[in-house]
Amino acid sequence: MLNIYDQENVVKSSRTANLLVQELRALVKSAKPLLADIVLEILQQAVQIEQRLNRIMSTTRPEEKTA
Repeated sequence: MLNIYDQENVVKSSRTANLLVQELRALVKSAKPLLADIVLEILQQAVQIEQRLNRIMSTTRPEEKTA
């Protein structure tokens, strides 16, 4: 279980990674083939980071109690 500070940092990191992925997806559409190719490699890495952060969030989220 993460402490509050770590949870906040994971959430912020996940949001930032999501924004990075969105911006890189737009940049992949560049008319410059070399730029698009380089950005595609970076995008793949960013997607992996985003997925890992999402997994951390889902596995460390406190369980919801049902009534």
